[in-house]
Amino acid sequence: MNQLKHEIVKTILYFDIFSFPLKEEEIFQFCQIPTQLPVVQQTLSELVAEGQLQQTGDYYAVRESKRLAALRVKKFHLSTKLMLKAHRNAAFISQFPFVRGVAISGSLSKYAADEAADIDFFLITAPDRLWICRSFLHLFKKLTFLIGRQHDFCMNYFLDQKELELKDKNLYTAFESVSIIPVYGKESFRAFFTKNNWAREFFPNTDPRQKLEVQLQERNGWLKRSTEFLFGGQWGQRMNQKIRRSTVSWWREKFRRQGYQMDQFDKDLRATNGESKYHPNDYQHRILQAYRERLEHFSFNTSEVFKTSEVLNTPEKTSERS
Repeated sequence: MNQLKHEIVKTILYFDIFSFPLKEEEIFQFCQIPTQLPVVQQTLSELVAEGQLQQTGDYYAVRESKRLAALRVKKFHLSTKLMLKAHRNAAFISQFPFVRGVAISGSLSKYAADEAADIDFFLITAPDRLWICRSFLHLFKKLTFLIGRQHDFCMNYFLDQKELELKDKNLYTAFESVSIIPVYGKESFRAFFTKNNWAREFFPNTDPRQKLEVQLQERNGWLKRSTEFLFGGQWGQRMNQKIRRSTVSWWREKFRRQGYQMDQFDKDLRATNGESKYHPNDYQHRILQAYRERLEHFSFNTSEVFKTSEVLNTPEKTSERS
């Protein structure tokens, strides 16, 4: 199998973890070597003819292509309906104090949401105010439980404008970072994509900054401005740190009560001045391990297929490809 065929099958195997067949354009976009779409199209035809891949309509898979294609079409229609709600909710979130950027993330950002999917958001906040911002939003989140809309406002990942570079640099985080859909805060997300340009080492055929060519919401109401004024200066900075320390203590206790392994706490949860991540169950590692198992099942030599850092974490890649 030549290198491009090798890389195409690898790409489809990663998405097979999510039972998600791919179109030609997506295979090109997420292929891990530089190539051109017409070359990918020709190579896909060869792989199907050789029995290496299955094709149903526009979709390619390594297995059960008819079932998975039908499932993906169903998820696409559901995601299209949810996307309207997600954009409205993002506009609402953007009016909270110290919010500087809102993006749709998770399964909905890939148009892969099912009936049980949450509407996930990734947020960028003003410098040194992340924990104040998060507290306002999570007080609101508590209220959504009263009307059964808690799944419409899932905000589990925050970065502030001074700490935009992702600490984990691997295939999973690269894909998640390039697949978000910015809704509010064009300049904040321009800075985010620039700081995380290392992701193009994994996906050299895609540039997420193209998403910023559309018009994003950019408005700040008087209530947001007034509240930010009240929490300005050194007092606001001290309050931010106090809230962070209290949150970490609460997380540790909650983590212990729910029976998670405490030695995983610092990996699954991160609470620095500029980052808030609450992802218990080591989901990132489990996805990457599932990918490794698929590669091994399909007789790929995983030590040669990708670097260890791409799978299990992270000597930092510093390439700044423009």
